[in-house]
Amino acid sequence: MKSVDVKRDGEDALGDPDAEPDGDVCDEPPHAASPALSAPTVTMACRDVSFTFEQILTACPIRSENSRQARAARRHGGEVLCAKRDNPCVATGSALRAGRLGPGHAEMLSRLLDREPVVNAYLRSELRMGIDGGDWWGVADAQGLRATALGGALVVPCIPRSEDARALGETLAASATPRMLVGPRDAVLALHDALGRAAREVRDPQHLMLVDRQTFRHQPASAVRRARRRDIDALVVAAAAMHREEMGVDPLSIDAPGWRARMASLVDRGWSWVWTERETVIFKAELSAWTPNVVQIQGVWTHPAQRSHGVGRAGLASVCEALFDEVPLCTLYVNHYNTIAIALYRSLGFRKIADFATVIY
Repeated sequence: MKSVDVKRDGEDALGDPDAEPDGDVCDEPPHAASPALSAPTVTMACRDVSFTFEQILTACPIRSENSRQARAARRHGGEVLCAKRDNPCVATGSALRAGRLGPGHAEMLSRLLDREPVVNAYLRSELRMGIDGGDWWGVADAQGLRATALGGALVVPCIPRSEDARALGETLAASATPRMLVGPRDAVLALHDALGRAAREVRDPQHLMLVDRQTFRHQPASAVRRARRRDIDALVVAAAAMHREEMGVDPLSIDAPGWRARMASLVDRGWSWVWTERETVIFKAELSAWTPNVVQIQGVWTHPAQRSHGVGRAGLASVCEALFDEVPLCTLYVNHYNTIAIALYRSLGFRKIADFATVIY
């Protein structure tokens, strides 16, 4: 891997992360989503802004959380300070800066993610909820933002150039210990290598699959509907059963209230679909991402007693039918060895468009 000069010690790269974008601020144009499937909105400058690097330096320095001063401050319970605006760093074309992103970086972060809107659907959806609510990190050079990741226990990266993974990984490692990496294959594997940790499991590759309105193969209507609050108890049981199958861990034995709250949040957003018989869930699916042009479906599950009877195909078809009233594209990702699921998705018109990977620690 090519050696790069990564600067963190009190240097700024993109300005004050807490600064608001310059210019008129307005909401994105309203979309046609139904109230049940309303997308989170993000406010940012609606005009096209062309930044020079000098403007970026003085407007939005990246917070240097991995610097010697930052580490010392954390050891003594102090705050991590950004570089001062009146003392910007001297940038060179080869130098990379890595650190935390804030509201002042929303515009450039959106531009980076929009280069691959389908692959980055999850990150674009999270950004619509506001950059304040997420643990966003970035790597920048003289041309602007090069890579980013949404951190925490689950890390989802966008690293167009694998050589940026080292700087991003070092910064993430100083902030928290990820339990899982998920996303585009090259980015996930590069970040995993940069973190230098032993993985409990690597799921590689996973197929990112897409279907649009034109290629979707319609199926007879099913009893699938959007989940309601009264479905939460049954959904908690079904989702936990799926998690045990997929991960080998019972989430209800670890954090039952948190698991229930997660399912309730998806129901309240209108991001959960269910098919029940005698108050038992026989099919379910949720969304992990919503944007005006693409959604990402997750948690597709059929009750074991109903498998091989067409329930999964009919259920997922009904979910897609409902989504196509709102958006033009549906995506999901699946383990490469799950040939039964892949065949089902292909039967509905889904096709592979990219590779994902998941690393579990």
